[in-house]
Amino acid sequence: MRKIKNTLVIIGLAFSVLSATMPLEKWRVYNTANSDLPNNLVRSLALDHNGEIWMGTNLGVVKFDGKSFIKYDKKSDKEVQYTTVRSITVDSTNTVWTGTWGDGMARLKFPNGDPNNPNASYKWVNYRENNSAITHNTVKTICIDNQRVKWIGTEEGLVSMMNAKWGEGSVKWKTYFAYNSGLPHDAVHHIVVDKFNNKWIGTFGGGLAKFDGTNWTVYDIKNSNLPDNYIVSLAIDKKQVLWIGTYSGGLSRFDGTTWKVYNMANSKIHDNVIHSLAVDNNNVLWLGSMTAGLASFDGANWTTYKIMESEDPYTVSSIMIDSKNNKWLGTGGGVVVYNESGIK
Repeated sequence: MRKIKNTLVIIGLAFSVLSATMPLEKWRVYNTANSDLPNNLVRSLALDHNGEIWMGTNLGVVKFDGKSFIKYDKKSDKEVQYTTVRSITVDSTNTVWTGTWGDGMARLKFPNGDPNNPNASYKWVNYRENNSAITHNTVKTICIDNQRVKWIGTEEGLVSMMNAKWGEGSVKWKTYFAYNSGLPHDAVHHIVVDKFNNKWIGTFGGGLAKFDGTNWTVYDIKNSNLPDNYIVSLAIDKKQVLWIGTYSGGLSRFDGTTWKVYNMANSKIHDNVIHSLAVDNNNVLWLGSMTAGLASFDGANWTTYKIMESEDPYTVSSIMIDSKNNKWLGTGGGVVVYNESGIK
């Protein structure tokens, strides 16, 4: 018995030594060469309530459960004109909503099966210009506020979608344009909601708008320190500070009173084109750019990263952070996972 115990101790020590000497896996990539990802251009990412990852690609939507990729194709040519998925949002009922490049908005529905079953039947419910109040079939962003109202940013206007009181499944729509509201520009590229249910709306040409449901406040290059009226990404951190990524003016920080601008001339920011933003579990800001890949900012220090430890440039179109603080990056070379402490 003593020999067996000694052997187990030796094996345990050997395993501990081996584990201690093995390098942490900080980077991982899933692409068409090593997985069932249907396309390497991953434009959008979302985390559902089961911890599974949804990805919008140039060839539709896939779900990743940690082991397998499950593709949710449109069923026929009649259902889809274009399959490029620009945005993905998961609502409080764990329903997946997608915004597409040319095919409007869609909701994934499982009428007869368990959505957790990869073989369950499903269908797409489409909302387009010809069957809904959607103002343009290119939907750049879908955001759900604290009252479960969906805010849909398109190339030509902003749309709100809420459940109506006159029957199950009934929907009430409202459209906002520059000519009939305080929206400063019709091209809406990103929306986030703060804890007070204010909608912060980034437009591509008119700057930033804050909408509380009644009043509009516009911030642009003329009346604020916003460096660029072309906004492509937004994030709100755990202190309710708004971070604004622009198309050519770098990054802005706005706490409701004070502005601060970070660009390549006055900081260690790695690129003035900020495609994507996300805040991690430690309130660190992560930035994805067009040509310089990935960077982070903890409020004092900047860190830049060579994605996959490669010199190749990566365009980071989207960033999503899971409960284990893994950073999921949607790139032109597949979906990349990064964790500075080792992927969990």
